[in-house]
Amino acid sequence: MPSYQMSKIYGLTGGIAAGKSTVLELFKEHGYMVYDADTVARKVVQPASIGLKEIVAEFGDKVLQADGSLNRSKLAAIVFSDELQLQKLNQITRPLIKDEILKIITEVKNSSQTITTIFEIQLLFEGHYQEYFDGVISLYVEPQTQLQRLMKRNKLTEKVAWERINSQMSMNEKKSRADFVIDNSGDLTQLAYEFDKLITQL
Repeated sequence: MPSYQMSKIYGLTGGIAAGKSTVLELFKEHGYMVYDADTVARKVVQPASIGLKEIVAEFGDKVLQADGSLNRSKLAAIVFSDELQLQKLNQITRPLIKDEILKIITEVKNSSQTITTIFEIQLLFEGHYQEYFDGVISLYVEPQTQLQRLMKRNKLTEKVAWERINSQMSMNEKKSRADFVIDNSGDLTQLAYEFDKLITQL
């Protein structure tokens, strides 16, 4: 069960297709307060936002849907196969996302709640968020398992899947930097065991 003696906030990270959403849901089911950076990232590029206007100025109208919202699949196809384009996108979105995330962290720390909070951020170390948390939890999966899960989940070819995996910090690097590690290379039963073991340490 979450600790009610002192309010703590932990960062949760891991590579793409490592199972972060599944683990975040486990935390939620166990009574933890949860947030995720994907929700924040969608907010900063919603229609009429500064973020979306800057993306269109950089990449053109081709990254928009007919209704004026961001076409994520088209943008992904551009940036995940070209390091320079990915850097351009990150220069636009990362500062906006970080501002929003830090606002939430500040609100949590300044609130009267005593429940433990988990904030899932895929690019936690890349964005230097670790200093704002009481600890960092990283998910790890074996590379081939990660590849197969990503190909199946996103219906990608092996080449495209590797491009997306290699565009991010390796899971071994994240594992070495984290305070806690959950190995999610197995099935859901094994994950539940790893999760139960982890929460006794928080």
